[in-house]
Amino acid sequence: MLKDRILKVSISQAERKGFRFTMGELAKQLGMSTKTLYGYYPLKVELLNEMINLAIDELKMKEEILHDSALNLLEKLQKCLVLIPTDFQFAQLQYLEELQRYYPKQWETLDQFIHEQWTGIFSLIDEGIAANQIRPFNKEIFIEVYVGGLYRLEHASKNRNMISLQDTMQEMVNILMLGILKENVHEEK
Repeated sequence: MLKDRILKVSISQAERKGFRFTMGELAKQLGMSTKTLYGYYPLKVELLNEMINLAIDELKMKEEILHDSALNLLEKLQKCLVLIPTDFQFAQLQYLEELQRYYPKQWETLDQFIHEQWTGIFSLIDEGIAANQIRPFNKEIFIEVYVGGLYRLEHASKNRNMISLQDTMQEMVNILMLGILKENVHEEK
């Protein structure tokens, strides 16, 4: 289907150039006229909305992880926190600031989802606290640290030695879940 192809090439453009690609550049990449492209997406923001909704749909896969009986509680929590869309990866995160600045409504949709999709994770955390696997902590601060860390990865990506986004997310989640102290440090004191 041509609309799917347009979306796939748009995601590729966003990954390479950010969200400020032009419809003319996209049409050229697709080998079609701009008029044909505008027939499918009369406004660029409609295309961006669909791209963001695709990323959000992929992130909703967390629901499947929450019900995976092959995983224990801590594995589920870690997988949910590390999950990023396979095709979109928020345009490599380095363009989030650009999305926020030039497409505020689309940014708001993405940001709202990132902040609100914590219900399942809170259930896992509460279950872990009840089972004495997780110590009680302020979940609101945890969310702010997680989301802030996610958004700051764009700056870190400029200074890191080509570590993948998936590896970066995994390391961030490891630090959030396990801390930085060795397990037996508390026992030594």
